[in-house]
Amino acid sequence: MDYAGLDYSNIRFPVDRPLTEAERAVKYRQKDTGNASPMDFLSVIKFNSHYMDLVDRWYPIKGFNTWFGACVAAGGVFFAVLIIAAFFWAPATNERSALWFMIIVLLPISLVLVWGGWWLIRTECGRYTHYPMRLNRKTRQVHFFRQNGTVLTVPWDSLFLTLGESKSPLSGTTYDLRAHVLEEDGKTVRESFSLGYPSPLGNAESIDKFWAFLQPYMEAEDGVERTWRHLKENTGYLVPVDGRKEGWRWSIARSFILGAHWPYLQLVFSPFLGLNAVGRMLAMSTSKIPQWPEEVEQANPMDADDPYVLTWRDNGPLGWWELYWPLICTVVGVGTFVGVIAWVVSGLWR
Repeated sequence: MDYAGLDYSNIRFPVDRPLTEAERAVKYRQKDTGNASPMDFLSVIKFNSHYMDLVDRWYPIKGFNTWFGACVAAGGVFFAVLIIAAFFWAPATNERSALWFMIIVLLPISLVLVWGGWWLIRTECGRYTHYPMRLNRKTRQVHFFRQNGTVLTVPWDSLFLTLGESKSPLSGTTYDLRAHVLEEDGKTVRESFSLGYPSPLGNAESIDKFWAFLQPYMEAEDGVERTWRHLKENTGYLVPVDGRKEGWRWSIARSFILGAHWPYLQLVFSPFLGLNAVGRMLAMSTSKIPQWPEEVEQANPMDADDPYVLTWRDNGPLGWWELYWPLICTVVGVGTFVGVIAWVVSGLWR
């Protein structure tokens, strides 16, 4: 879907380059609040008076590469078996030249599909469940968990924050709150990461809303209380990945949450969303839980009597529309997909 910035993809954020005029034109300044209504887009893992943990831009869409890659790899295996079976078990005819063409040309293509599908699966499985970011209000430092397991620590005030834009064949143009780490010249981009990502369906205004949520916490005198109140009154849920892997219930709920206001659309798109839920479960179960280094933990203490602590343990229960209806849609969607595939395969074998 939209995997811009992934280290092991071919669409990494470009670095070792000068800032562009377009980036300067849509810069978010640390002291500027903006006029948008705040929204957190279900991105907060943990919250307290000292720091706030956020999920990465690939967390909301995790699962897509897993199920899509599995389909691509399975298709490659199926056609490879079909080609080999046709070559060795088909009766000798004058069409042996066509069978040789299948072995020489089409079989390698099938094997490439298998490799490509496995590569897609490996972008999510066997890695980390998520790549957290920690914004410390007290020390004014930002910690970013890289995809290779190392951590970048950079001053909040030194970040060049701008409206990031990416293009994907499946999701079209998407936007994120892009953070650039600059060289000493203040012009050259040394490293980039996405500080906020609403969803593949978000627009530029969504980033304004996320900034209106994030900026007060780091800048406003009453930012802790305002952000805490927003999370308590408007969000309802924090992402349940603090020191744990998300469970199957959350994998289903998160996969269907984009259509939370349109249950009938969740059913219509249940084959896609249901497969994404299954792929997400597999990706999460095979991935490692990220652990902040000891020096980061020591630099980010929590007060024992902090009245503003929030974690996933403060979440309310998932109800009918959050879990059980999406669960039904998952069963219907996956069942429909499997039925269609079985029908197609049976037709090919006749």
